[in-house]
Amino acid sequence: MAFEEEETTNIRKVVFVGLDNAGKSSIILSLLREISKFAMIKPTRNVERRTFEFLGMNISEWDLGGHERYRKLYLEKAELIFRGTDILIYVIDVQDYERITESYKYLKDIIDKLTEMKLEPPIHIFFHKNDLELVESIKLKINDSISFLEGKIGDFQNYHKISFYKTTVFDFSSIINAISEILLSLFPRSKVIERAIQGYVNIAGVEGVELIDDNSIIISSWYKDDDIKEKLNSLSPYFLRLNDVFKKLDNIEDEEKNHIIVERHEKFFIFKQFLLIKGATPYYISTCTDEPFLNQYEFNALINLLRGIISHEV
Repeated sequence: MAFEEEETTNIRKVVFVGLDNAGKSSIILSLLREISKFAMIKPTRNVERRTFEFLGMNISEWDLGGHERYRKLYLEKAELIFRGTDILIYVIDVQDYERITESYKYLKDIIDKLTEMKLEPPIHIFFHKNDLELVESIKLKINDSISFLEGKIGDFQNYHKISFYKTTVFDFSSIINAISEILLSLFPRSKVIERAIQGYVNIAGVEGVELIDDNSIIISSWYKDDDIKEKLNSLSPYFLRLNDVFKKLDNIEDEEKNHIIVERHEKFFIFKQFLLIKGATPYYISTCTDEPFLNQYEFNALINLLRGIISHEV
């Protein structure tokens, strides 16, 4: 079984790994907003890859099949599979209690291989299927599984770049927030974008704002309070999917008209698509404001600033 090497060095490699049925593919599909395919997900065979653009960087996403025969192969060919990894995301099904120990062992085997190869990519562990709408007895079992894993993973004394996230496909924001934080760690100018968003907030007077790319990644955000944060975190994924539907139904060339507005409790939630580079994938802004419109002058100023930041002209 052969694995093709990347054709270019100008690429960042993100690897999803874990046991079969851990939920790796459903996480990726949720970012692609292909929720309808959840019921048809088949076990990933070998390695599935896609490349996408993120803030001017090329990201190579590797989804490693979790079946036992593939896991053995990856460890045997670790030099080829894990070489050049910038980010490793390890997904654990915290509801699969009988395989918690097996999942931990596989993670340990991977870390042993990385250490042997003198590679130290940050490892982000997703305690996945941490569903909120569960009976109390199951929640207790899940918490026990997570506590066990956190304790065991703490044994990796020599590997310092490990972080944890609780995720579920029933709360898209849990996945989006985790992936957003992880990918932004690869972009050296994320703090500059944060300052640009803060400047926009100060001028426009919005109560909350999320800057999102076409892979559902929140590039930057600001919220007046936790209530606004919860509302925008919940609304943005649905706005994105609704926008996908409209794209199939019509073709709006006038960017000023390409937006969705929802009024609720005397607040306006505005979702707007825009381009930083003509012909490239779009970006989106999701805001909460007292007015049913965005000031176009202020918004255009933000777009121009973002364009300069991403192209390194600012």
